[in-house]
Amino acid sequence: MENPKIIICRHAESLEDIDNNIYDVLNDLEIPLTEKGIQQAQNFGATLAQLLKNATCVRFYTSPGVRNMQTLKIILPKLPDHVNVQIEVEPLIVKQDWGKITAENRPGIEAERYKTGVLRYTFPTGESVASMISRLRAFKEKMFTLQKETEDDIVVFSHGFEFRVLLMIIMGWEEELFESFSNLGNCECRILTRGNDGHYTLNKPLKKHSFPITRLQEDS
Repeated sequence: MENPKIIICRHAESLEDIDNNIYDVLNDLEIPLTEKGIQQAQNFGATLAQLLKNATCVRFYTSPGVRNMQTLKIILPKLPDHVNVQIEVEPLIVKQDWGKITAENRPGIEAERYKTGVLRYTFPTGESVASMISRLRAFKEKMFTLQKETEDDIVVFSHGFEFRVLLMIIMGWEEELFESFSNLGNCECRILTRGNDGHYTLNKPLKKHSFPITRLQEDS
């Protein structure tokens, strides 16, 4: 019997990924997939089916964002028929609320966010990083408890930044290491496998970006 896995996935391409003006039209949770994203999800379904070919029971957690739920809905029919699927829409893994974002103010907010540090910046009208980390910690404990009790595989559909923060919490990364990693692309995933000692190992590292983290180096 294989050791249970946690597969963390990013949603397929959405309008947010190609159009920064979308926030003038739609609320973040209402942003849908693009046509390319729909095709990405269909292709990723085959990948996930292969990863879960030996699974018996799989618990799916998805952010309530439309783009996440659309991705999952497209993927589910691709899974093997023998897999018992349970689905939970999980508010704990929703994207961090940036507050009032428009095409006009987004460039300035993003510039200040990266200058300050994404784990330190406070959005003027949005959710604090501390709040986001707190709920992702709660979700981690929820996942770990479920898997310990059931031995089920778990699949999570989250967002790019929140995906990375969740891995930071699970793997115990320091801030500088966290900031050296790039977000995964759309419909990319990473696999955490629980060992016999209860600890989780990551199947492969995240990609690192080439930009120096000068702010953190100056702070040290």
